[in-house]
Amino acid sequence: MYDIAILGATAAGYAAACRLAKDGAAVVLLDAPGRPVESPLCDWVGQSFFSPKGLGKALASQCGAVPFKRTCYHNTDLSQVAPHRGRTVAGYFLHTPHLTKALRAQAKSAGVTVRTTTSFPAIDLQEQEVSLFGAKRIRARVLLVAQGRPSEIIAELALPMRTVPLGSLAVAALDVPLGTTDAAKQVGDALNVVQLPERTELGMYFATKQMLHVRVVSSSQATGMRAAELSTMIADLQSAGLLPERLALGRAAGAVWHPPAGVALELETHVAKRCLLIGTAGGFAEAVTGQTLPASVRSALLAADVVAQALRSDDCQGALMRFKTVWRRSLADFIRPPNTSLRMLLPLLFANNRIIGRFTAALLEGKNI
Repeated sequence: MYDIAILGATAAGYAAACRLAKDGAAVVLLDAPGRPVESPLCDWVGQSFFSPKGLGKALASQCGAVPFKRTCYHNTDLSQVAPHRGRTVAGYFLHTPHLTKALRAQAKSAGVTVRTTTSFPAIDLQEQEVSLFGAKRIRARVLLVAQGRPSEIIAELALPMRTVPLGSLAVAALDVPLGTTDAAKQVGDALNVVQLPERTELGMYFATKQMLHVRVVSSSQATGMRAAELSTMIADLQSAGLLPERLALGRAAGAVWHPPAGVALELETHVAKRCLLIGTAGGFAEAVTGQTLPASVRSALLAADVVAQALRSDDCQGALMRFKTVWRRSLADFIRPPNTSLRMLLPLLFANNRIIGRFTAALLEGKNI
């Protein structure tokens, strides 16, 4: 019998495991297969990502995160650029698998038991404990679900909810090896945001450690892999001299994922019988770019604090109910869509430099403009 079982070998899952294990709890984390909901490629986070206690002061260096200070905005035909340079670090570029590997090492060092299964386990929520049934049975006093989409997890748990909201974002991306230092210098050291012809789409690109990352974020209801939009944007950037003429696209790694952007705000509850939904399972993803790492990891750390108190309480279930107010107080403004659409404001940046700083704060840290 463990104190806490965590389902999901995600950044959120490992972050919660680290926090709870360091608090003295007996923690088991189950690494189970699932469809991608978060970026499996290069990614970026705001400067506050590595600040919370529990992540470890050395995590940024352990996962190879590269700081950046500049953010550049490009108009549709790439004839104008609106740069913004912060006085301090604005954020970090990182490779998601490297972050997960570093968090896994921290968790195991803290005493977390990590088990791997080849199939998604059956979940049984009971009054006094929870059980996960796979190759072996895992029993714990509390369960944290840290992977998957809310609709899938809620169906698995058979929770009686009237409606389960679905995220509307689709992200298509490529990681392309640049090969040479000169090619990396041509891309630059900024996070680049590109205004695309379709208002429901947003382009982004950056280079980190001689790897080019290009993505298209779409809120369109149209189906598809967004491959055409991604290819067109890359070709346009090459024509404008913003990307090298020759790219090793044959060696690129590609991915398409559907983050549950803003779903946490619409979900009726994140609390089941001795169970909390955190990370993407709780719909914790930013509403404009679909960023999952900041919101999902922060939700995990908040949940870990709630669980630690619940395990010491005579009313464990009642203590778990605090999560619904705790996360809203800390995270609601970050994952809520800004009071003005960033896509609508993007064209204004090229005519009014005074709003670039506010726009960047909204993009990187989820602050209202």
